[in-house]
Amino acid sequence: MEPSGRGRDGTAESRITRWIAEAAVRTVEPSELVRGLAERLREEGLGLGRLWVGADILHPTIGARTVSWSRSRGLEATGFARNLRRDLDDPQWRATPLRLLLMEGLSEFRRRLATDYCKGEFALLDGFLDAGLTDYLACAVRFPQGTLVGDSAVMVATFASEAPGGFTEPEVELLRVTVRQLALAWRSILLLDALRAVTGTYLGADAARRVLSGRIARGEVETIRAAIWFSDLEGFTTLGAALPKERLMALLNDYAGVVIETVERHGGQVLKLIGDGVLAIFSLDAGGTACRWALDAAIAALDAVDRLSTDRRTAGEPATRMFVGLHLGEVLYGNIGSADRLDFTVLGPAVNEAARLERMCRSLEQRVIVSASFAAEAGPERARLISLGRYALRGVARPQELFTLDPERSLGILTGA
Repeated sequence: MEPSGRGRDGTAESRITRWIAEAAVRTVEPSELVRGLAERLREEGLGLGRLWVGADILHPTIGARTVSWSRSRGLEATGFARNLRRDLDDPQWRATPLRLLLMEGLSEFRRRLATDYCKGEFALLDGFLDAGLTDYLACAVRFPQGTLVGDSAVMVATFASEAPGGFTEPEVELLRVTVRQLALAWRSILLLDALRAVTGTYLGADAARRVLSGRIARGEVETIRAAIWFSDLEGFTTLGAALPKERLMALLNDYAGVVIETVERHGGQVLKLIGDGVLAIFSLDAGGTACRWALDAAIAALDAVDRLSTDRRTAGEPATRMFVGLHLGEVLYGNIGSADRLDFTVLGPAVNEAARLERMCRSLEQRVIVSASFAAEAGPERARLISLGRYALRGVARPQELFTLDPERSLGILTGA
């Protein structure tokens, strides 16, 4: 094959380069990018049997993303946990030439499997040889400082041929050029993924969507009506003073994990973590279901927290309980802050009242306290609440009736945690 001079619309190099550029503009998914590139390389006459692409990504739990295409198995996408991606002494890394590329800073590694490869050097290549592949080329593209997001300093692409003679030298040159273009497209896609992951992780799904759609001007807020959730943990200040930081962070992450997951699973938007506190909203735009979702979330979260506490005590770890305040009212939702430091959150007296309701849980010996305005708009869910009487809230002009969940109508609450 002579890839540099074939075809009516330019060289193979120009056709592949043009396709990659168009794919980057379309911001296709990484899997589609890899599959499309493999198909086009085969259309150019390369006997490609396998293509693999991988790089570190910026994500709270996933450290690296890889996509492979092969004629025998099709597409396979994999994410590696952050604690595994850099363990180059792991047997999985030792089985592949990628370890050599990363440890020694090589830009290229090649083995002609059918002619000059000594079996036993790498378990991965042994398997390729047994599968009938004849040539292997790995290329690394390193990104300079100043252009990185997170740890994405290198992208690696590997190509394996199934042609009887392996890759020709013109084909290898085409692949070298292809890798440089592929790195730009891959980084473009991963940067968008990173932007979505970071904004979603730190702002919450709805706030992230609004920010990425252009809602980033200071003071750009809207007034919404929402069910407001404020929760925190019992005795966290005492635990913080008594526990080593590692055990304290493990406790906080355990409890925050189950609370946040439960709130989001029931349609809530977690907007802020304030130490051990969680601020969330259930938008009334949901069509009258916000109060039901909030009550369901409270019941499920209390149950999950109690089960977690049991597990932690069994393991000899400290445990605690959670309290929840639920309110309903108007809030300002949007960008609040200075010209160069903004927070996308909710603001207003209703938010403060939700926090004060939560603080009443201790004095009234209740796990959940619900405001009168929440109860008034709860519809059929009002039957799940019982009155605690009228109480004064700090900063609120008049005493108001407070409510809690009726244990007989709210199955799942464990009162003895």
